[in-house]
Parts: sequence; C-alpha cells; structure tokens
Amino acid sequence: MPQVEQFGMELRACGAALVGEVRNERAEGAVCVYPLPGVGVVTSHRLRVLRDLPFSESGLVGLCIATLSRDSLALCPVAPRRSGGGVAVFGQDRSTRSYPLRAGSVQDAVSMTLLPGWLAQLGDAHRVSARELVEGVGETVPDEVAGTLNQVLRAATPLFGGSLVDGRSVMGLVGRATGVALAWHEERERAEAAAGTLVQARLVRAARLCVARHLGDPLTLDGLARDLLTSRSRLCAAFRAETGESLGSYVTRARMERALALLEVASVSVADVARAVGYPRTSSFTVAFERAFGCSPSVWRGHLR
Repeated sequence: MPQVEQFGMELRACGAALVGEVRNERAEGAVCVYPLPGVGVVTSHRLRVLRDLPFSESGLVGLCIATLSRDSLALCPVAPRRSGGGVAVFGQDRSTRSYPLRAGSVQDAVSMTLLPGWLAQLGDAHRVSARELVEGVGETVPDEVAGTLNQVLRAATPLFGGSLVDGRSVMGLVGRATGVALAWHEERERAEAAAGTLVQARLVRAARLCVARHLGDPLTLDGLARDLLTSRSRLCAAFRAETGESLGSYVTRARMERALALLEVASVSVADVARAVGYPRTSSFTVAFERAFGCSPSVWRGHLR
C-alpha cells in the first residue's frame, strides 16, 4: 500500500484481486494485486512516470520472481543478462530503499513475492533451494527459462495480456513459477558441482550480492573478503576465474552504471549521485567518472538534454 499511495492511487476489490488506476501529474497507469494470506502477493503494474519524483519502498523477507521492464530492472539489485529487460529471481529483505524515479521512465512489472513460511512447506530439496535464492544474489534468468516464467507471470494479470483469475488459479500459477525458478537454480548447481566450480561460483555470487547492496558504502576488497569469511587473495582469484574481470573493476563498473541511471534524474544533484555510489567527495567521483566515460558527470548530463 505505501508504494501504491505514493502515486496517488486507490485500490478497489475486483474478485480475488485489488485493482487501481492513476492519471495525475506524477504518473499514469494501472495496478493489479492478488493478496495471498500466508503465501505472499502477486503484483502487476504498468506505470509511466511523468515527472522526477522520490520513491520509497519497504521490502519483506521472501523470494521474488518478476518480469521487469528495463527501467524497473535497473532499480533491482540483480545482474542483468541483456539490456532490454528480463525475468529476475531475487531475495528480498526488510530494508527500506529510497531512490528517484526519472520522468519518462516506464515502470512495468509482474512479480510474485513468496513468504518464507510458505516456502518452508516445500519438499526438502526445493526448500533448500528456495532458501539459497532468498539469501543469494539476484539474477536475471537465461532466455529459455525467462520465456516460460514470463508467460506464467503475465497469465495472472489483464495488464499484460492475461486476465483476472480466481484465487485457486493464482495459486496454480504461483506453484508453476516457483517450480520453474527452483528447477533452474538446482540444475545450475548440479552443473557447477559437476564442473568442480560450485564453491567458487557461490562465493562470487555472494560477492556480487554484497556489492549490489552496499554501492553507497566505502567498499574495500579487504572488507568484502572479511564479510564473506574468506581471504582477499582467494576472493579476487575466484572472481577473476569465474567472470574474467577483477573484483575491483567490477565494483567500479557497478558504481558507474548506477551513477548513469541516477544522472538521468534531473532533480538529483551530482553531489547526491556521488554519495549514492560510494564517493563522499564529489571530486573523487568526477575523476572516476571521467576515467570511465571520458567526460565529467555534468557534461554527460548536459548531453541528455
């Protein structure tokens, strides 16, 4: 509700769903929500942001399976596989996040957020996999898995070609999407174990999660290694072997990619962008940005107009 209310939207009951529309100076679009007591919530929204505005959302511990527009994907702590958007599987926590929404951005999404209590009722193997996904790094799934999940998620909402369904049908879609996501995770784990890279891959995924959640903090390689209960040398070697990129370069790239997204929001100052991506001093951020993109943040922003 707090997220919906920020757009000036009111929800009304429509069968098993709650639906609402908005058309004001802030945004235009619609939302469809299925509350599933003891299970979680299925939410879909089509929103076009009409002016720069601050936005806050409060999470809850659980597993989220979502199909996201490019603009929505950029706000999630996940590792995208392609620039056009995708289907993401990621764990949520109780943190409250605040960030600016850019005028003209398209915040389209369909998501299933499933509570730990419901996930705990799954079979032993699936229960372990669900916990690993909740606690692990968020990722977009490969194309062949994304196609199936996208179809299942969209079937639950009239906003994306599906239809309003009853509670039993929603639960059927939840069960199917959960099964597909967990099967993907388990198959990947088996493949990594067979290749002898499972431990390394898990360490690298944990490192990426840590970086995604702490981009605004003074990250250091020693600090990351300490948080992950390993040595700096082992962590850096594992990261390069798994990704072909140094961990230090990855941290810088992640910060710069986040900075680009924030600089598109005219109401956010360069100083605020710098702090949001871990640079307390704007001058240090400017140097890093110029090294990455060949111009200052202000010049880059000017080219957007």
